[in-house]
Amino acid sequence: MKRPRLVKAHLIATAIAVLTISTFFTSSLIAEILGQEPIIRTVKIGILYALPLLAVAMITLAVTGNKLAGNSRHPEVLRKQHRMKFITANGMMLVTLAVFLYYQATYQTINTVFLGAQLVELALGFTNLVLIGLNIKAGLKLAARKPKKSGQPTPVIL
Repeated sequence: MKRPRLVKAHLIATAIAVLTISTFFTSSLIAEILGQEPIIRTVKIGILYALPLLAVAMITLAVTGNKLAGNSRHPEVLRKQHRMKFITANGMMLVTLAVFLYYQATYQTINTVFLGAQLVELALGFTNLVLIGLNIKAGLKLAARKPKKSGQPTPVIL
């Protein structure tokens, strides 16, 4: 795949990941604030059903990011790769928590164990949003330093 298509795929995957994680985070937070079990249950079901979309986006993000980075030893690229390791580890814990919270909300009860797991999920989700945000900022900085072959500056995409 040529670089322009890799960049486009990377940007689309980033947007999907950020929007999905933000939706999960915001929905969970609002459901917990409202404290109504049917709403909490509905949010947890929705998150579980949307997990495959997030998984595909994150895999695409990692694959395209690695291809775009190539063998670069640029400090910004290395920092992005380092953050991705934490994002991946957090993601694995978040998937486990999403399944657990879905099960608890659907088949068990919403109790202090559920609330504790929910707080951990919110903390990890927020951490991933911050780390992905830092990677986006770094990506924009990297993109700005690479002029197009035609000599025109690279547009900044927000």
